[in-house]
Amino acid sequence: MVKVLVDTNVWIDYFKNGKHVNEIRSLLEQQRLVTNDVVMAELLPIIIHDKKETIADLLNALERIPVFVNWNGLIDAQQKCLKNGFNKIGLLDLMILQTSIEHSLEIFSVDKHFQAIAKIFKIKLFKQQA
Repeated sequence: MVKVLVDTNVWIDYFKNGKHVNEIRSLLEQQRLVTNDVVMAELLPIIIHDKKETIADLLNALERIPVFVNWNGLIDAQQKCLKNGFNKIGLLDLMILQTSIEHSLEIFSVDKHFQAIAKIFKIKLFKQQA
């Protein structure tokens, strides 16, 4: 079964607003949910700052996919985005994109730009439950 890299925005919705509970629970039960250092670097500082060690421990227990930064690949991806009219794709999201391609992962994100660039890069996006 394909593993799913959960983007930071989904985790924020999950922790703040209780959104995506069924999806996160299902992915955890199926052992499909993974993270990487990019997502963790965005999440952990505020979680630790807010003294939510239990949540930090749970996140740290997830399978962590290594991030290998291929700078030429990121430059090429940014050029491809620009060529297709997407000029506000951040470097961290391109690193998530690159990781998903290298490890054949689905991406679970609520960022609209991932929906748009999925077609360009032929990546799979996790389908949320209706």
